[in-house]
Amino acid sequence: MTDGTGPEPLGVCVVANVAPETSHGEGGLEIRRGIRHFAPGAKVWIAPPAWGDGGESVIVAGRRRGNSRRYMRIVIKSRFLVNFRVRAVYSPALVRALTAAEPGDEKEFGTRSLWSPEQAENWARSWNTPKMAAQVDGQRGRAHLVTDPPPMELRLDGVTYHLAHFNARGARYSPEPPPAEPSPTSG
Repeated sequence: MTDGTGPEPLGVCVVANVAPETSHGEGGLEIRRGIRHFAPGAKVWIAPPAWGDGGESVIVAGRRRGNSRRYMRIVIKSRFLVNFRVRAVYSPALVRALTAAEPGDEKEFGTRSLWSPEQAENWARSWNTPKMAAQVDGQRGRAHLVTDPPPMELRLDGVTYHLAHFNARGARYSPEPPPAEPSPTSG
């Protein structure tokens, strides 16, 4: 306990809620409420990234659908989550679920097994920023992500590319500037 105000946090973590509706199947045409293991709106705690896929898949711990008191740990797509934020972690059981430490381990709990506050803030901000795929003329095979809506100009490797087209499937950039609009004539 700290000066009578409550327990000492064991660290910080990125927290999110399961999206009310998630898309599955071919083309994302199958819409479900929540996901199989978690109800819509369920609070989940996200472990720091374990592999280098840019946070597309994440390890989460949360309470299973129904009346579960235990935390379960699974890997899900971050696109199934909304409302990312940073919160303090107080529960040793939650830390064990996030770090896969077994009960009875002599492992000491602390921020080293969770997120640093700066890292958590950066990831939460990144996940809260809508993104879309972008294709850049002359750079085949390189995947790019831009904000949604996409910026009018994109600078890569010292070259400025201009937004040529975008729709729900993504944006396309060209090195050619957009055509000049004819000036209105007064008449």
